[in-house]
Amino acid sequence: MSLTHAHLAVRAFDAVAALHRASTLAELDRLVAPTFADLGLPYFATARFFRRDRTADTAVLFGSFHAGWARRYAARNYAGSSQIARRMLQTDACYSWGEVLSACDPDPQQLRIWNEARDFGVKDGLFTPLKGADGSYIAVVLGGDAPDLADPFLKTAAEVVSAYYGQAGQRLLASVARPGPVLSARQRECLAWVREGKSSRDIADRLGISAETVDEHIAEACRRLGVRTRVQAVVEACLRALIEL
Repeated sequence: MSLTHAHLAVRAFDAVAALHRASTLAELDRLVAPTFADLGLPYFATARFFRRDRTADTAVLFGSFHAGWARRYAARNYAGSSQIARRMLQTDACYSWGEVLSACDPDPQQLRIWNEARDFGVKDGLFTPLKGADGSYIAVVLGGDAPDLADPFLKTAAEVVSAYYGQAGQRLLASVARPGPVLSARQRECLAWVREGKSSRDIADRLGISAETVDEHIAEACRRLGVRTRVQAVVEACLRALIEL
């Protein structure tokens, strides 16, 4: 039995709320998959379609799209000639594939791409354009066998979840790409003793250095970890596996 709009709305908002708790891209995909499936769009991915200079360059960044169609699309560089993909160069608004094709006079290449997608069981879908951190043109792309994208509610719900999904994924990608803080051996040693409840004087006696030097090591560790207190530094260092729990 199909879900009512009310139930779909609840699921969509629950998915958006859950996205903020995801710590990995795999977890992110697991959170949104049921909601996209409920909306008739079981295939989803965030992909780059154009570089900053607008040259076509397709690559799936994260998600779970139809593997066969994604490989075909990238191998044949369809983004460069697809009116559907190129629409994202002119607008930030969400749009369906059908909307683009119905608004133009499709040439043989457009029809070929459309028909090949349908052969893979991806008959219509949705683009939600986003901007990559490097200025590239990316989008959350949804697809399905028979999505009812003429239904304004379904389209809006898919767009909202898509936007939050894409933004959350970009944050996770950035956190993976960005090198974590590096602590010196002495900084880690001082924090390890702080974790054991030792004062700066206690640590200084154990390490054979002054209490002032211990404080300097801990202050620098706080700066590198982006925290204010030594207790926060210990917690953050443990979470990042810089010192043992």
